[in-house]
Amino acid sequence: MIALSTIKKALKIDYDTDDSDILRLRDAAISFFSDYTGLSLTTDVHTQYLDYWMLTRLTGAPFVEISSITYTDTDGNQQTYSNNDYFLIYKEYPSVFINFYEYPSLKEGTEIVITYKAGYAEIPANITQAIIAICGAWYNNPEATSPITLTEVPLSAKFILDNLKVKGDLS
Repeated sequence: MIALSTIKKALKIDYDTDDSDILRLRDAAISFFSDYTGLSLTTDVHTQYLDYWMLTRLTGAPFVEISSITYTDTDGNQQTYSNNDYFLIYKEYPSVFINFYEYPSLKEGTEIVITYKAGYAEIPANITQAIIAICGAWYNNPEATSPITLTEVPLSAKFILDNLKVKGDLS
């Protein structure tokens, strides 16, 4: 989490009367950042369900590690897929794909369950800068409009957001 003191120092705010507003802007900026880029700013457990064995993009980003892959075999027994039977493809990072060497038969009507961790343990400096820039823009111009033009996020933040955006279709 980005500390209030970090944001206030960067925006050169030395009074406390707007602290609750700045915290609200920080939380909104973090939500905006995560929604726009597809990146999670905290490490969380994600679960994806597959109807059959196939190359699949793990939608949580940035990817950290696979926790487990389970499925129900044709006899109705819960099975854990071996770590040696799948591989990860990082060539479109931060998007990570998983593929499988083996395709065990599934019990009809069941799904493959992939559980994994994704997200940042610590927020990188460029993301902190983007969030501070967004907070500053919203703090100084809360309506973000003028009679003639519509103001969007600061150019520095937009560059960082676009550069970090998870590429590709989520399906």
